[in-house]
Amino acid sequence: MALALAGFMAAGRGAHAADPATDFIQDLGGKAIAVLADKTLAAADRETRFREIFLSAFDVPAIGQFVLGRYRRSATPDQLAEFDRLYTDDVVKTYSRRLSQYKGEQLKTLGSQVQGDETVVRSQIISPNGGKPVSVDWRLTGSAGSYKIVDVVIENLSMRNAQREDYGSVVSAGGMDALLTGLRKKVGTSS
Repeated sequence: MALALAGFMAAGRGAHAADPATDFIQDLGGKAIAVLADKTLAAADRETRFREIFLSAFDVPAIGQFVLGRYRRSATPDQLAEFDRLYTDDVVKTYSRRLSQYKGEQLKTLGSQVQGDETVVRSQIISPNGGKPVSVDWRLTGSAGSYKIVDVVIENLSMRNAQREDYGSVVSAGGMDALLTGLRKKVGTSS
């Protein structure tokens, strides 16, 4: 995921003609790098601005619903509200931290195609050291002017599917309270 996030920051046009979906990913990358590279901002201000950009581009509520899966049905309304808040904080902090580790990787977009009710923007992360490119697909819902990212697939590994498996195993072993306790620790809150 760190590679995709680093490449996301340095979005560059590929050999294919741009389309609204690839333009969305490229524009988002430009905004993210501008905020995270601005060393005149305090770290907390950078995270706040990045949070705004991130939340405007990613459909975090839909991703959170997906990763919690069937366990949403057995959770209380208070547990769901806390999960939604903690999950959002966790993904924003995780992406912000990983993007701040950018080391010159470039994102080369390869075009997009509609797959069912999603649009997939295909890309590659190109290492400045000349290593093998990493395949990254950005799964979007919506249409031009209203796209939202619902998954990032790196070398055929879906981030939302991986989270769903991780979260499901925690809830299965210890219940919803165990998941919330773990998320509280990750984001640094007590309740």
